[in-house]
This record gives sequence, C-alpha cells and structure tokens, in this order.
Amino acid sequence: MSDSSDDEITLSKESLSALQDFYKSREVEQQDKFEIGEDWQLSQFWYEEETSKFVANVIEQETIGGNIVVCLSTPSIYKVLHKNNNLLLNSNLFEFDKRFDVYGEKFHFYDYNHPEDGIPDQLKGNVDYICLDPPFLSEECIEKVAKTIALLRKPTTRLLLLTGRIQWDNIQKHIPEMMICKFEPKHPRLQNDFFCCSNYESKLLGLESKK
Repeated sequence: MSDSSDDEITLSKESLSALQDFYKSREVEQQDKFEIGEDWQLSQFWYEEETSKFVANVIEQETIGGNIVVCLSTPSIYKVLHKNNNLLLNSNLFEFDKRFDVYGEKFHFYDYNHPEDGIPDQLKGNVDYICLDPPFLSEECIEKVAKTIALLRKPTTRLLLLTGRIQWDNIQKHIPEMMICKFEPKHPRLQNDFFCCSNYESKLLGLESKK
C-alpha cells in the first residue's frame, strides 16, 4: 500500500452518509439559533414576511453616502438583512430583547426609556440609514426614540419609520421632516391602521404626502 500523499481517501457509503448528515445537522443548528419568535409581552409583533423582505430591500437599495445601517426596534427586518448577507452594508440591531444577542457585536441592547445609553461611539453621528418602529404607540415613546436618532444620525441620514397611523401628529412634532409613504406595512395579527414615513423621497416606497 502506497504512503503517497496523492492517494485519495475513499469513504464507505455508510461513512459518507453519516458525514453528510453531520454537516446538515450543523447547518440546521446554525439556522435555528437565528429563528427567534415574536414575544407579545415585549410588544413584539412581526410584520408579514413580504413586508419585512420589501423593507429590507428598500434599505439595501436606498442606503447612500456610506454603508452603516441601524434597525431600531425592528428585529424582523434585521433578520432579513442578516440572512441576505449583503456585504456592502454594515447592519446593526438596536433591540431590548436580549435573545437577539446571538448576532454578536451587531446586537446593541436598547431600552427606549434610556434613549442615550449604550450607543457605541463608532456609531454616533455616523449612521447612514435608520429603520425604526417605536415599540409603543405613545408620544413619550416617539419623543425618546427621537433622541436616539439625533445621536446616531448625520445630516444626510435617511430615516424610515413604521408605526400606527395614530402616531402621525407625534411624529410631526418630534421628527418634523418625515413624509408619509404610499407603502403600507402589514401585520398578520394586528388590525391597527399602520403606515410608514420617511425623510426622503423613496422611489420604492412612494410618497403620499409632503406634510
């Protein structure tokens, strides 16, 4: 029997099958750790899958000036961005639910009650696109989230805010540059009137009103 390094190692059918099963199980385990379900007690209600995919595509197509993205209280959209693995974007998740720390350094614990806490220095004034969905339909929540945005943004930062239409007056008060978009996000389990607004004229989202 030759000792040459050129000899090929041949596995039996049984060994090859076992090896394939092993790699498949590792792949499934890797995928499963990112499959985090919504927690209603944390006011988490995922968008319909098509909504999350569409918004993620908007972010990928319409981020300009740089590549730093923040998903603020929008974990279902961040999940799509992470899965897409767009190497041109540096996507980050700001989220209260610590289950999402499976995303490692891309996860940043965020409590809107303390809007200026825990923001990494490298993100302050450097974010190019912020997609947000404040966790509660109240003026207090909008006001505090607006403080976080002010720390993260720069003059050219694009903002996309998804929430209940009942919040429009509060949005105009605390983030007055926002404009209502034609696109309407969908939730499979909620009946509220949801909408989205941006601070720029998006070709993909459309524009309903400039006020």
